[in-house]
Formats: sequence, C-alpha cells, structure tokens
Amino acid sequence: MRALPLLLVAVAACMPSRSGVFRPVDREVERRLGVTATWGEPDAATTSAITALLAKPLDRAAVVRIAIATNRRLQARYDELGIAASAIATATVLGPTQVDVSYKYALADGHSNETEIDVTQDILELLQISQRRGVASAELAAARARAVAATVELVARVEGAFVDVVAAQQELELRQTAFDAASASADLTDRMHAAGNVSDLVVARERDRRESSRLDLGRAQVDVELRRELLNELMGVTGDRTKWSIVERLGDLPATAPPLDDLERTAVGASLELEAAKHDGEAAAARVGVARLRAWLPELGVGVSASREGGEWAVGPAVSFGLPIFDQQQGSRARAHAELRRARNEATATAVELRARARASRQRVLAAYAEARHLLTVVLPLRQRILDETLKQYNAMNASPFELLVARREVVDGGRQYIDALRRYWRADADARALARGGMVAGDDDRAPASSSGGGGPAGAQEH
Repeated sequence: MRALPLLLVAVAACMPSRSGVFRPVDREVERRLGVTATWGEPDAATTSAITALLAKPLDRAAVVRIAIATNRRLQARYDELGIAASAIATATVLGPTQVDVSYKYALADGHSNETEIDVTQDILELLQISQRRGVASAELAAARARAVAATVELVARVEGAFVDVVAAQQELELRQTAFDAASASADLTDRMHAAGNVSDLVVARERDRRESSRLDLGRAQVDVELRRELLNELMGVTGDRTKWSIVERLGDLPATAPPLDDLERTAVGASLELEAAKHDGEAAAARVGVARLRAWLPELGVGVSASREGGEWAVGPAVSFGLPIFDQQQGSRARAHAELRRARNEATATAVELRARARASRQRVLAAYAEARHLLTVVLPLRQRILDETLKQYNAMNASPFELLVARREVVDGGRQYIDALRRYWRADADARALARGGMVAGDDDRAPASSSGGGGPAGAQEH
C-alpha cells in the first residue's frame, strides 16, 4: 500500500517542463534558419531591437527577424506546443479514486446498524500509461515539427514578399522614366504638329502612348503599396511601424546558376511535414493498442473495502471490473484504425507532393535564372547599343526624334523584363531554400498581389 502514493507522485511528475517543451524547437529553428525564435510577447530588448531595425532601410535579414518576433500567427502555432504538452500530463495522471459509502440502519430493533466503505482506483489507466504517454509524446513531437515548419515557411513567405516590394519599387522607377519619355515625345509632337511637320495621326498616337504610360505609372504606384501591405501583414506590424523604408535594389544575379540537382533528395530528408506525419502515425498506432485492450476489459479497479457492524471493523481487498456486454469499443477501435490509415496516407501524399514541388521549384529557379542571365548579358546590351547607334544617327540628322524615343523606350522595357525575371529568380530561390530547410512551400511563384506587368491594372491598360 505504501508503494501506491509514491507511484502516484511519480506519475504526476511526468508533465514536461516549459524548457523541455520549447527548447528543441529553439534548437531546430537556430540550426535550420540561423535565427532565434521568440516566444510570447516581445520583451523590452526585443522591442527596442525591432524599433532600431525599422528606423533604417530594411534588408532581407531585418524583415525576417521582425517577422519571427512579431507575427502573431506564428506565435499561435507555437502555442499549440503548450496544448500538446498538456496532453502528456493528462495521459500520465490517473483518474479519480472511487469512494463508495453506505450506511444501513435496522428498523426492527433500532439498535443494529452497518457501515460500508469501498475505496477503489481504476488501474487500467495505470497499465496503459506507457501507451497513453506514447500517444501524447508523439503528438508533442508532431507539434514541434510543425512549429519549426511554420517558422521556415513564414521566413520563405517574408523573403518572397521582400523581393516583391523591392522589385515593385524598381519597376515604379522605370514606369516613371517611361512616362517622362512618353510625355516628352507627346509634347514634341504637339510642337511639330503646330509647325505643320507631322500629321494628326502621329499626334494621336503619341498622346495615346503618354496616357497609357500614365495608367501604367498609376498601376505601379498601387502595386508598391499592395506589396508593402502584404509585407506588413507577414511582419506583423501596424500603425507607425508601417512607415518603414526598404533597400532600393534587388540582389545581383549570381555568376552561375545554383546547384539544385539534389534538391528533391535534400527536401525529402529535411522535411518537417514528413517528420510530423511519422509522429502522427506513431500516435495513431498507440491509440489502436489502447482501444484494443479496452475492447475486452473496459474497467479494472482495485482498492480496499471496510465494513463496520456491531462495533467491529472488517477490512479486505476490493476489486471492480467492467464487462463489455453491450459495448466492445467498436467505435473507438474503428476510429483508431481509421486514424492510423489516414496518417499513413497523409505521409505518402506529403512525400509525393514534396517531391513534385521540389522538382518544380528547381525548374522555376533555373528557368528564371536563365531568362535573367540572357536579358542581362544579351538583350540589355543589345538594346543599349541600338540606343547608342540611334543617338549617333540622330546627331548626324539621319534619325528622327521619334526613333530616338522609341529606342529609349525599348531600353526601359528591357529593364522591366530583367527586373521581373530577377524577381522571379529570387522568389524561386527563397522557395528552394525553404524546401532544403524542411519547409513545405505553396508551390507557386506569385503569392503576392498582381504584378503591374500583368493584366489587372486600371482599365486593362496594355503595353506600348
């Protein structure tokens, strides 16, 4: 009997400490991302550091640090660890002790009476503690993996949104240059028309180009604001904290394409979703064992029974057990087996999706790199050469001002194409790095607002 209180104390002490719950996540985030996770509300030092970062033009590392510290959805994912850890305490604590008291009074003589006290404890839960703890521990391990995965995926989204903002700002500059050129061309045409040197058709065409460029410029301005708001959302900032500035240029294109031949294998080996799915399967398998035992023995209690009659106490052991006459745990067993099948199917589906996304990510990186490299080394120099030669011909009075303006527009248009290709390259690179870090990226390239190069602008404005 003395062993029972000691056992109960040992069982009650199985609740994981806070450091034991969160420290593995801290280590994994640090190992995979090189940053430190922030739990709960930022402290004074973190808040001061964020304020200092926002006061300077933000770079990629700064927006990542801010997002990890202030994104509340990420904190909600971290809170799931506490929920999962609480299940361990539930799994390792026995249910309430059953106490039955009865008193019998003899009506015939009014003197004799009988008192019975039965104290029993369900030990079936004690016998299944290892299985129940296995379920809870596997669920906690899955929650840890998903918390790290959420951090990796947030970083990928933040890096992609950062690239979008910088690219949108660069495109806005080019749109402004294109509008200035179109406006100058239209003004020149108006003057030449007044002198009788050009037709009404030429004037109308140049005015049309100017107004179309005006629409493109307005669309680019809105696009910058929309992309800033997406980055605000991901960083978790609001109010005065949204008045940040950002670096003005995208990173230069690397001299060579990144080596991604092993991306698929690396992504599968590092996948946090696959790790979580494995733990889900372990938890489901343990639930099957729990349900199987309770199918033939739903309850089993042991304890002490004491009775008092005629002033004398009698004490002896007590045993209680349930008989599965009407309920053989069919529902619980079916649910446990269904959860196990689901966990296995989810793991298989995740592996298939992960491999496909890794292959697609590799293709996006290499395709965007090849396009950006071709624009940088072939198209842009060629268009600059055309502009230079047109300028020479213009100075020699062999080319018209309109030909010179067209050549300049082509240079600007090439610059826009290069910025878009460079944007797509850095976004795809962020997704590829997230896969290599164990994340499960969305698998598309444009998760931000519609680009100003698309067809979603005001009045469906077309390129000219």
